[in-house]
Amino acid sequence: MASPPEGRAESRADGRADGRTNGGLRVSAVIATFNRKDELRTALTRLAAQTLPPAEVLVVDDGSTDGTDAMMRTEFASVRYVRLPHHAGLIYARNFGFVNTSGDYVLSVDDDSWFAEPDGLARAVAYLEAQPDVAAVACNIETRDGLVYFPKGAAPFEVPWYVGCGHLLRRRAVAAAGLYMPELYRQGEEKDRCLRLMGAGHRVVALPDVMVFHDKSEKSRKPGLERFYNHRNDLIREIARCPAALLPWRLARSWAGNSWKNLRHGPRATDLKILLALPEILRIGWKHRAPVGADAYRRWLHLASTAAPGAVRTAPPAGASVPLRPAARSADAPG
Repeated sequence: MASPPEGRAESRADGRADGRTNGGLRVSAVIATFNRKDELRTALTRLAAQTLPPAEVLVVDDGSTDGTDAMMRTEFASVRYVRLPHHAGLIYARNFGFVNTSGDYVLSVDDDSWFAEPDGLARAVAYLEAQPDVAAVACNIETRDGLVYFPKGAAPFEVPWYVGCGHLLRRRAVAAAGLYMPELYRQGEEKDRCLRLMGAGHRVVALPDVMVFHDKSEKSRKPGLERFYNHRNDLIREIARCPAALLPWRLARSWAGNSWKNLRHGPRATDLKILLALPEILRIGWKHRAPVGADAYRRWLHLASTAAPGAVRTAPPAGASVPLRPAARSADAPG
């Protein structure tokens, strides 16, 4: 892995720092994409307009067939672009991007998400620089249908996981914890990584005033498939990370919570598909089994029930490490 450059940031012709902090650390950005070239154009344009633009941007194309490659060659020739030979899944693409960039901090945004303000990335980087025990910051996501994940105006507070479409990672901490489980394919990879980071003694912190807008493109979005992978991957995570003494209860709790979601929101056939996938779920979970400590796991469960992204309704009091208990509970909350 490349060593960080020494000295202060080099200035661009327009006076903005070229992806390096005042301490000389580099910022990389990874965007995984699949058949969303118009949305990707907007995301790249907005990213380049940041007051602290990344030193390197890598677009990982997960096998697009909509002309994304031609657009990248003609409109964004200065951006690193890799087209995977086949559709390998979002998590594989994100892992590929992480290991093929070298920045001390790694920004991840989706091909349909971008910072709402021009100094969003700079403020996220400044927070990580000032808080060496924080491994990742979760930006505040606002979707086009009006959902805001954290109360605007709240002070930073600890959360159980970040959201894939807007977060910044400290490379050294994440490299030590390991890549996403590639078998997850999509959905829920953030939960598993953040649980491992907490098990290693790090924190994940929400920055409610660093807004990322998520356009939530309908292209390649399949709600039924997402529901299946959420259920499947929650079970895999419990098998892989839960301490042995808590595992039977947590598996039952995770299955029941996801089944209730399937009953309420559909598709109801998801439970049957999960039963059919159970041998695979057990195989993957045991293959990756490396439980975190009981204290870290209980801490993660507490945060899942009080500070899950999208479920926090009340800003935490000043100086609180976690917010007040929200009205809606996370599916990962202890039962």
